[in-house]
Amino acid sequence: MGTVGLKALVRARLNMTIKVKRTGRIQAPNLDMRAYTDIGNLMVKNQKERWSKAINAEGNAAKPLSVKYIFEKRAYTGNTKPKRDMKMTGDTIANFQLRKARDGVIRAENTSRLAKQKAQRAQNYEQMIGFSGEEQVAIFKKGEEIFGDKMKRAWIPIVNG
Repeated sequence: MGTVGLKALVRARLNMTIKVKRTGRIQAPNLDMRAYTDIGNLMVKNQKERWSKAINAEGNAAKPLSVKYIFEKRAYTGNTKPKRDMKMTGDTIANFQLRKARDGVIRAENTSRLAKQKAQRAQNYEQMIGFSGEEQVAIFKKGEEIFGDKMKRAWIPIVNG
């Protein structure tokens, strides 16, 4: 088939019309606090696992530490090959937890003021707090597992007349 035949085929496909027999809307499922908490705890767990592997929020290997900071972290932790894993004293990781999980909002962050400041400073060097692609997929699957049963009943048809 030549280019003329392809152009005619494309034009023929562009002139389609679609008829909708039923219209409706999706009602937001009414989840209890337990469902939001399950999703939130999975988010925190996945994020802490990613930090331990020195992977940033984009899913790539985190930047190497500066030479000065390598020596400081090596002396403090005793680790011969320190990496950017959000763990110097352990306060930032230990203090990072699920803060809110209700009314359609899930929020995880550090709870103490000092830990928030440390996390913000670390975030300025390399974006470590956030969701990588793998975490987004895991959270989506968990949400789909929780929402799956409720989404079957979420369709509300709009009746004309």
